Amino acid sequence: IVAGDGSVLVGSADSWFYGIGPNGKLRWKLKTGYEIDSAGVIGAYDRRLHTSPITVGSADEHLYHLRSGRRQRRVIWAYKAPKISTSGQLVDWWEGNAEIGFGGTIYAGNTDGAAYAFNPNGTVRWRFVAGNSVWTVPAFARDGTSYWGSLDRNVYALDSRGKEVWSFPTLGFVISSPALGNDGTLYIASFDSRLYALDSKTGALKWTFPTTDHVYSSPALAEDAHGNTTAIYFASTDGYIYAVSPGGKLIWKYFVGDVIRSSPVLGGPRRGGRHRILYVGAGNGALYALDAVTGRRRWSYDTTSRNPVLHDRNDLNASPALGTRGVYIGSEDGHVYYVPYDYCLHRRDARCNAKPGEDFPANATRVLPVTAGGNTALSGLRAPVSSTAITVGRLLVRKSGQTEDAAMLGVPSPESLVHANPPFPFTVELSGDGHYVFLRPTGFLRPSTNYSVRVSGLYKSGGVHVVTGGVGGTGGGAFDDTIRFRTVPRRGRLPLSVGRRRVTALNLRRLAIPEPSFVPSVNQIGFDSYDFLVGTIAKTPPGPGGKGTVLLWVVGAKETARGRHVIDPKRSFAFALRGRYRGNEVISSAANVDLTFSFGAVPVKLVEFRGQLTPRLHMLPGNFLYAEVMCADVPVYGPELLAVGLCNQRGKLVATGTYVTSGYGRKGRANRRPHGLRLRSLTLNRPGTDQDGSADATLLLGGHTRYPISKHVAAILLTDAATGDVVSVDYKADTTERRDRHGNLVGVHLTIPSGTSLPARVRAYVITDVFPLASRVL
Repeated sequence: IVAGDGSVLVGSADSWFYGIGPNGKLRWKLKTGYEIDSAGVIGAYDRRLHTSPITVGSADEHLYHLRSGRRQRRVIWAYKAPKISTSGQLVDWWEGNAEIGFGGTIYAGNTDGAAYAFNPNGTVRWRFVAGNSVWTVPAFARDGTSYWGSLDRNVYALDSRGKEVWSFPTLGFVISSPALGNDGTLYIASFDSRLYALDSKTGALKWTFPTTDHVYSSPALAEDAHGNTTAIYFASTDGYIYAVSPGGKLIWKYFVGDVIRSSPVLGGPRRGGRHRILYVGAGNGALYALDAVTGRRRWSYDTTSRNPVLHDRNDLNASPALGTRGVYIGSEDGHVYYVPYDYCLHRRDARCNAKPGEDFPANATRVLPVTAGGNTALSGLRAPVSSTAITVGRLLVRKSGQTEDAAMLGVPSPESLVHANPPFPFTVELSGDGHYVFLRPTGFLRPSTNYSVRVSGLYKSGGVHVVTGGVGGTGGGAFDDTIRFRTVPRRGRLPLSVGRRRVTALNLRRLAIPEPSFVPSVNQIGFDSYDFLVGTIAKTPPGPGGKGTVLLWVVGAKETARGRHVIDPKRSFAFALRGRYRGNEVISSAANVDLTFSFGAVPVKLVEFRGQLTPRLHMLPGNFLYAEVMCADVPVYGPELLAVGLCNQRGKLVATGTYVTSGYGRKGRANRRPHGLRLRSLTLNRPGTDQDGSADATLLLGGHTRYPISKHVAAILLTDAATGDVVSVDYKADTTERRDRHGNLVGVHLTIPSGTSLPARVRAYVITDVFPLASRVL
């Protein structure tokens, strides 16, 4: 939000809402209880409150009404969303942007599936329950009708009392907010890749306009002097910005080459020009200013950070806000950027590009490398990569200046498409839409070595597009390209250790999973909300070549208002990572782990964290996250994932991304032996084919020692005593803790489901927080 005095108001996934002055300096901030993934709205000056109030939602379940300016009593009111539990969602986060309608009514949508209208005093005027999350901002008609979209795939018209007037079904989630033309045409886009034009009175379809990937962006309308719509502007995750006529015909499109979730904003003409300017952010970190009439680039500004850790975290998924003198936009890297209007036309800055055309050749068939953060490396991988890195290739087919929706064919198998030199063992998977190939080394690559990975085969193109894949394509051709890179030299030692009183622990957070693009479009805040504390449970000494193994334990954590990371017993995370290391390089993995999403727990067949750890426990840039999910196992949405083409020919949804680590605080206690706490007993009952087994540990507290269950967690981890392999059970769902009458944690019980195969000799670790309190061979 840009206020009238030029101040900027913005929320962040760090859970804070910020008030920033026109000079970019912080004026004030407010801590909420969880991430903020929506934009707020500022109202007119209220004489009674002596402020222009701001309304913004948070994932802590509260919608906040705040005083602007430098005031101590910041919160005017806060509304806590009630539990509705619509089909497909377990949380009630405020992820829909807030908006103000006629008469000062405040509108906002909630992840739990409801659209709300509030009186300015915070009382609910009405609530409409849809079939799934409501993330859109409503459009309003003069008669009080409001128009919304929902993840239940419908568009809704609600009267002034919140009663349904009509609904219109699409084939995908509706996250794009609607725009209403003066002639009564409602424009809204869907994850089924289409822009819809509807009759706002009846909901009747007028026309649709197709793109080649799902649409997250909301449309903007251009009007003539009489208020008639002359163009509809929107963007798609296919990398194009579109201008469409009121009749549904393409006027122009501009290819940025990366995912676009940002919604375009239409500004006025600049000096020396007659045409209005369209501003939009992109997943490549660039803010674009396009001539709204011709679609030619006026300028673009690259916000990509020079900080090596943040360099690959540059998505501009936020939408631009226009001030009196420039454009503001928020970035994935945690910064708000301000670019004066036409700065790039008057300054010599390497970040600026004033070339009118696109940055891609008119004709090309390439397989381009993609970084862990999801950026397409047009010039190849120039910097050396980790010997743990995954190679991601993106098929790009351009013909006569147009980008085709081309999909690689895994014929006779995905592995047949890839040839590496020098050779190394690997697995290969394709993305569901065939746009990406994922080459995963099963071990470490040689250090200081030049590699070439040839990717060749056949592709198909064309067809009817449904969310993420073309169906029935008749076009196609061949591709043959080589990705080249050099691995980094071998460095240092793995800075993880196990001591009698303390183990090394690190914070693992800020997960970003850009591939496939559909995943962050529906769960970006979910990944950013993951905050893990990882403790070292066991480590073998390095052998030949500096190689060894490591066992890690992962639990949920949270950040306090003072910035400390502490155990969060409410977080639904508890799993082991079995790792291999060489020097400071590590590949740690877990199989059959349930990760919690807003709609439920997703069984992940394989998750890996790869990278190089510095002595301060920071992962060096280029670290990879890799995951495989069997689509049929996903609750609620599994059949839909298969239907819309998110799953490859093996039924897998394959995802890659990156993450951030840092050392656990020196004053933290979670990685230390608890004072006065010891193991009293540990037993194992093996499961049968039709009878559950169990492992049970009793803890003994000495003297006046306190170990409150409200602040700590305990677990029993089972491994093969001979190999170190982890026994696969759900260590969160199958664990129960015991407390004494004072609330102290005094025992832990692990249920081992019937049919679970246990090794002949089991090593059981009793873990308090992330410290291995004791281990026994049973």
